[in-house]
Amino acid sequence: MTKKGTLDRRRFGKLMALAGVAGAAAGGTTQAAAADEPEWKAWVQHYYKKPIRMAVSCAGTSNPYFAPTKAGVEDAGAQLGIDVLWTGVPNGNTVNQIAQFRQLVNTGYEAIVVISFEPDAWVAPIKKAMAGGVLILTANNDSPKSGRELYFGQDLVAAAVVQGKLLAKFAGGKGKVAMTNCAPGSLALDQRLQGAKQGAKEGGLDYVGVYNTDPADMASEISTIEDILRAHPDLAAMMPLCGPDTAAAGLVRKKQSGKFPVVGTDLLYQTLELIKEGYVDATVGQQPYLQGYLPIMYAYQRVVLGAPRLELPGGNYYLANEIVTKDNVDKYLTREARFRG
Repeated sequence: MTKKGTLDRRRFGKLMALAGVAGAAAGGTTQAAAADEPEWKAWVQHYYKKPIRMAVSCAGTSNPYFAPTKAGVEDAGAQLGIDVLWTGVPNGNTVNQIAQFRQLVNTGYEAIVVISFEPDAWVAPIKKAMAGGVLILTANNDSPKSGRELYFGQDLVAAAVVQGKLLAKFAGGKGKVAMTNCAPGSLALDQRLQGAKQGAKEGGLDYVGVYNTDPADMASEISTIEDILRAHPDLAAMMPLCGPDTAAAGLVRKKQSGKFPVVGTDLLYQTLELIKEGYVDATVGQQPYLQGYLPIMYAYQRVVLGAPRLELPGGNYYLANEIVTKDNVDKYLTREARFRG
């Protein structure tokens, strides 16, 4: 404990373990859950006395990156014996997502995890919901000015610095590098771009531009990568800043038998296969599964079990980077096979 009503990270970890044990008692598998759930629910309802309603609102439900996040949400709900709604918009339409969010608030959801696209637009809606007693958490992309209780995700600037320096090593510490951006205007990508430029520069690379991509259209992604290479025939390295961009860069390198190194982001299964084949040199993962699983576990402790608030610098629960290269990709191919699309 740090002070009355607060919780430090170590204590939260212990509570997470207890929640997992309790959830396992409620049913670690779907079949076990069906048998044990009534006893678990009866214990909770004995003192909680109302349905437990939690939701996750995602700005990109059609983006393959979020498949593990959705699975993490569903797994947490199953372990805890509660229904958690996974909802949102497929295309980053903030107006529609906020309208939907307000409906969730008005219909009695006690905890909502927001994965946003335009964080500043969420400041007023989240503040109003929090003032009304709803626990709001953010994941993947933060809205730090909103007063949300915690953000679960990557330290995007620091991770991109690591990515840039790693790419520079593969490129021999010299030459031109191009970057891609699948969500211009997003705080997450702004932060990632900041770190990418810093890491590449510190590694000795010359930055030649950022090119916007469409993560929902792989054919368009590939065309953009090809356009970049035509515009810069002397390009020394490619630094995709989104998961689909990384896969696209690897596919183009494979198609053209390119020699330029690629160090990207995220753990899309296609990217892992391209690392195994030698067409992507490395990728930096941000643990999307935990970005769904941990907020639900935390929200349950706060809302249902009455656990104190977890106090962290800036309200940021940063998840560790996962750096994948050909040396360790087999482990990730096995782990991520569940999300193979």
